[in-house]
Amino acid sequence: MTRRLRIATVSAVLVLLTTGCLSSPTEEAMTAEGPSLSETQATERVERLIRTAIAGITPPPKLELVPTSLADHPCIPNYGNKPTGKIYIIRSYYLSELPENLLPDAARKIQTNWEEAKNKITASRTGSAERPRLSGETSDDFYMSLRRCLRVDR
Repeated sequence: MTRRLRIATVSAVLVLLTTGCLSSPTEEAMTAEGPSLSETQATERVERLIRTAIAGITPPPKLELVPTSLADHPCIPNYGNKPTGKIYIIRSYYLSELPENLLPDAARKIQTNWEEAKNKITASRTGSAERPRLSGETSDDFYMSLRRCLRVDR
C-alpha cells in the first residue's frame, strides 16, 4: 500500500462577485422594467465591471474564476417567491497572488474604481486588515460584492 502525502495551503484571498439580472432567452427584448439584455450582453457587462474594479491594483491580482458561479440562477423578486423568468449572470473570482498585508489596499482601490465609474457603494469596510468587505451597485442594477476568504488549495 502506498501512502500519498497531500499538502494543503491556506491562502487569504479576496473574492469579487458581480451579478446582473436579465431576461431569459425566451422573453421578449422589452419588459415592463425597460429593455433587457441578452445573456451575452449581460456577461460582457459583468466582465467589464470586474476589470474596471480591479484596474490599477498593485501588484495586479490573478483572476481565478470560481466555477460554481457559472450555474444558472433564477431571479426572485423582493416582493414574493415566484420566479420572474429572468436569470442572474454571476461571476465570482478569487483575486489571488496579492500579499495578505495588501488586501485592505486592494479593497480600497476597488472602492475608488467603483465610485470613479459613477457606481454606488452600499457598504464598505475596506480599512479592516482581517475582514475587508465592500458592496455596491450600478444604476442599471448590477451588483458587486467583495470579501476576504480563506481558501484551501490541495
